[in-house]
Amino acid sequence: MLLRHCLFLASAALVRALPRHALLARVIDSKVAAETAYDFVIAGGGTAGLTVADRLTENPNVKVLVIEYGPFDNGEDYVLVPGAFFPVPYMWLTLLSTPQSALNDQVYGVTCARVVGGGSTINAMFFHRGSAGEYNSWEALGAEGWTWDGLLPYFKKSETFHAPDADLAEQWNVTYDASVHGSTGPIQVSYPPYDYPGSERFWNAAVRMGFPTVQDPNAGQAIGIFRLLHSVDPATQTRSYSRRAHYDRVKVRSNYHIFPNTAVAKVIFQGTTATGVEFIDLATKVKSIAKATKEVIVAAGAVHTPQILQLSGVGRKTDLQALGIRTVSDLPGVGSNLQDHLVLTVNYNFTNNLFPNGGSLNANQTYDAEQRALYDAGQPSAYTITRTTGNLILFLSLQNDPSPQKSLPSGTAQQVLKGYIAQRKQILKLLKAGNSIGDISWNTGPATSVYMTRPLSRGSVKLGSTDPLADPLGDFGAITDPADLEFLLAIYKKNRELMKTPEIAPLGPIELGEAAGLIRS
Repeated sequence: MLLRHCLFLASAALVRALPRHALLARVIDSKVAAETAYDFVIAGGGTAGLTVADRLTENPNVKVLVIEYGPFDNGEDYVLVPGAFFPVPYMWLTLLSTPQSALNDQVYGVTCARVVGGGSTINAMFFHRGSAGEYNSWEALGAEGWTWDGLLPYFKKSETFHAPDADLAEQWNVTYDASVHGSTGPIQVSYPPYDYPGSERFWNAAVRMGFPTVQDPNAGQAIGIFRLLHSVDPATQTRSYSRRAHYDRVKVRSNYHIFPNTAVAKVIFQGTTATGVEFIDLATKVKSIAKATKEVIVAAGAVHTPQILQLSGVGRKTDLQALGIRTVSDLPGVGSNLQDHLVLTVNYNFTNNLFPNGGSLNANQTYDAEQRALYDAGQPSAYTITRTTGNLILFLSLQNDPSPQKSLPSGTAQQVLKGYIAQRKQILKLLKAGNSIGDISWNTGPATSVYMTRPLSRGSVKLGSTDPLADPLGDFGAITDPADLEFLLAIYKKNRELMKTPEIAPLGPIELGEAAGLIRS
């Protein structure tokens, strides 16, 4: 059954006397939201929701309401200043996953943004695109036009790229391809003007291991070592994010309303036509309805979008019936196909590390104060780098074919199984063609991060109850496909090889944790 007039989106993280954000003119309350006739109602004021609202309200005759679960940030240092970056509870909603069967039934946090601007308000400010092959595989799976060539104009439209000055480019091996970047978009992207001395060793070690250097990882191919762009405005060295780019910048528009601190309970349907949403004011717990004459857009993130849809009667019929929810459309794929990157944090004791390094801000108060003073004076400083990350990253391709087996939960709907098999075929095709399987990140501090970016395992987001304020049941399905463990171990061992190179070994890295004794190189 087709759903008409309803668009579903799921979103795939102060200085120099900058003022705190004042309350904005178009922030409304539940009474206004319920009494106003809107063309579009958007459930979710994150990266996707605010972008769509900005684009729609360019037409002054279109009235849009954005409903966001979280508040506005207050322009705190830990939001805006890269070196002060630290996630705080009021902007995060951390759910616990279901026990992960392949990981000794341990549970893990399912972290979701709950703040205007969504993940762009709390992420580590890396600004990085996928490979051309990844986007081309979307079209191969049926998304016509969603190719690298089809999407590149919109990537460029989103950004204003700031090239590094010549001295910085020479000092830190910064190269780029200006033809794939935009110059008039709302998100400011730049290279930090500072780096730690250990980064040069990381770079040279990767080159020694045979990895290529990448001219511009945002040009469609990123296998090798490269410098990361950051979503940071170089004029102020502060975060550039969806709230500033797609709300603050255009908040004078009288046709753009936003209602924060409010939960969308469900989409309202007349037959199979979406006509509005039921929402809950989190301060009063009062329910109201906002009406949409054209479309309801669900942009509540990868976890809460399927929750809202299932509460609305859109999902697998048997699951909905078990909770007494009337089925509007029997779509088994809703809540299935959850994918997430796996990461291993490998801790080290460096007996002879260089100073300063990525851990120095946390470990040395004098250095921290010196770097903050330089930052406040507009000088290159460690505070221009996100505290928890670095400037370099190493992307790896697949070295061998592990001949993986398909592994989905029993009872998986045939439509979901068919889609997964098609995805798997495309993923393995990508990996065999030399696209990224994972990456290694090291900020020169006491830990490396080992990521597997292309998991074959699939999880789900299902309802545990009909309470819209209750957490959904998030199941990562981590490592349920045996190939994922092989992939992760291969990247982990490559990380060990990196630590043993002549460039890094003199720093005395001693691997800590159980894996140090359990996994042989």
